Parts: sequence; structure tokens; C-alpha cells
Amino acid sequence: MTTSAPVRLALVVAAVGVVWGMVLPWLGRCSVIGRHVAAMEAREVNPAAMVYTELERLPLRPAWIERHVVLWP
Repeated sequence: MTTSAPVRLALVVAAVGVVWGMVLPWLGRCSVIGRHVAAMEAREVNPAAMVYTELERLPLRPAWIERHVVLWP
């Protein structure tokens, strides 16, 4: 059984609405993301105007992994 195009459109719009209206605000209240948002607001940084080179560099992998991973030459 196939669903019609208007039903699929309504489902996609509802899914986007749930993500935009519920999931993203919930993520914004999480501790890690909330601290990051608060730090950006305290420094009066506009995230929309940031370029990727202005961001703090994240480590590629945690230091403890370096002791356990063997990289082939």
C-alpha cells in the first residue's frame, strides 16, 4: 500500500516541526551544549557570523586512544 504525496508531505512537515520545535530546544538545554551557548553569549559571539577557522580546534581523538591504537606506516 502506498501513501499519497500530500500524506507524505504532511508527515515530513510534522517531523521537521517536531525536530525544530522540540528536539533542538531540548538539545540546547543539555549541559554540554548549554555551557557552550552560554560561553558564546558571554563573549558576545554571533555563531551565525563565525567562520570555521575561528572555532576552537577539537582534538581528533582522545589522548587515551593514542596509547591503544596502532597506526600502520
